[in-house]
Amino acid sequence: MASGYLIVKQFDVLYDAAVRSGTYNDNPATAEPIYGIPHKSRPLVAQGLPRYRGIDREPLRALTSEHAKLFTEVGTPCTATPATNLFDEIETTTGREDGWITTVGDMRRVWDALGSDQRKYEVIFGKEYQDPTHPPEGAEFLGSDAAYFVCDHFSCICDALFFPRWHGTDPEGLLFKEHFDQLNRNGLFESNERALDYLRYYLSFDWTERDEKFTAIEAYAVQTGQS
Repeated sequence: MASGYLIVKQFDVLYDAAVRSGTYNDNPATAEPIYGIPHKSRPLVAQGLPRYRGIDREPLRALTSEHAKLFTEVGTPCTATPATNLFDEIETTTGREDGWITTVGDMRRVWDALGSDQRKYEVIFGKEYQDPTHPPEGAEFLGSDAAYFVCDHFSCICDALFFPRWHGTDPEGLLFKEHFDQLNRNGLFESNERALDYLRYYLSFDWTERDEKFTAIEAYAVQTGQS
């Protein structure tokens, strides 16, 4: 299965947290911000700069209180919530364990369970570009990500151009400048073809993430009725 709903953190929430922590300030090549990466000299996203709205935005995951306790004991602090517990129940029932939610009904149940945390998140629908599934009625096309669908939803766009958590990017901010300039306001490509072109270019470097499941993934914003 290569489609489903994902509950992800809003870009501004991730950006603000990164600026506050100073995570990406230590660049040996330049003291200036590059691409869309958070930086102390750019505490707010500049006017006209893309805001990444793809799948790699710390998606909500299934997590029970028991598992949260175990993770915390081994050095990865985390907390279960009513939403993560419900998500775990859904995965147990459906057998789906890739972080995506299959039905709109289950998505809305988890969304409602978030309560006041809804302000930090948004719901998107994603699908591999060759998957025949249609997006939900009324969903807004955000663009095409270059990522893999399962597991931690690693995006080659997010890691190189917005939040370099894993492999990062070139410190000079030059290798991907041409592709960064092609991104739409949602930090994604307007077509699957452009996303795949970027993916081929990204994979031409030997220091980047490797995975045979990389593809173009269409992302759509889904209305939740939040206030």
